[in-house]
Amino acid sequence: MPEVKFKYQDEAFVYPKLIDAINKLCEYKGKSCTCTSGYRSLEKQKIINAQVLAQHKNQGAYQLPNGAVYTPDGKCWASAYGKSNHCYCIAMDIGDSWFENLANTQLKQFGLVKTMTHEPWHVTLIELVGISENKKKFIRDTVLKGVSKDMNVKEFQVFAGLECDGIAGSKTKAKAKEVLQCCQKILGLNYQTAEEVIKDCMTKPENWLDKLKTIPYFSDFIMNIVRKMGGKK
Repeated sequence: MPEVKFKYQDEAFVYPKLIDAINKLCEYKGKSCTCTSGYRSLEKQKIINAQVLAQHKNQGAYQLPNGAVYTPDGKCWASAYGKSNHCYCIAMDIGDSWFENLANTQLKQFGLVKTMTHEPWHVTLIELVGISENKKKFIRDTVLKGVSKDMNVKEFQVFAGLECDGIAGSKTKAKAKEVLQCCQKILGLNYQTAEEVIKDCMTKPENWLDKLKTIPYFSDFIMNIVRKMGGKK
C-alpha cells in the first residue's frame, strides 16, 4: 500500500493526524513518498541550521543570534533553534518530486498545506496553521510521550488527532479501540482461538485445555472475553 516512509527513524515522532493525511494522499495518488525530515530535536535543529547556512552561502545567507537563517531577499530557510514546526512534531519535509509539484489547491482536500512557497517540500495540516505556541508544545509533549499507561483523555485526543475536550465520548472511545487493536497486532496478542489464549496466559495450560473438551461453550466464553477486552464486537 502506498504510504509515507521516514528516512530517519528518530524523526518518525510526528503528529499522527499529519501522518494519516499524508498516507491518504499517497493512497489517492497511488505513490509512496519519503519524509526526509520529520521531528527534530534541538540538537538536530542546530545541525540542520548549520547545513542550511552553508548551502545558501552563495546567496548571501546569514544567521541571527537565535539561530534562524535568512537570505537577503527576506526568505527564512531555517527557524530559530527550537522554534521550527519540526521541533513541535507538526511538520514534515517530503522529498519526492511528485509531491513537490503539488499545489495547495490539490492538498486542501486532504487537510494539508505548504506554508512556504520557497520550500515546496515542507507541509503541515491546515488546522495547525497559526496555533499558539502553548498548543504546539502540548502536541509535541504528547507525541513524544506516546501512548503510555498514565496518558489522560486529553493527551490521547491530541495524540490521535481528535477534538481536544478531555471527554471520553463516542469518537474518542472508537479511536481508543482502533489503537488498542493495532497494539495487539504489534504485540502478537490478537488471539484467534481459545487454545491460543490458554497456552499464552495460563501457568498450567494443560489443566485448562482439558476443560475445552469437557465444558460446553467454554471456548466461546473465553473468546467473548478476548473480543470484549480487545475492543471488538
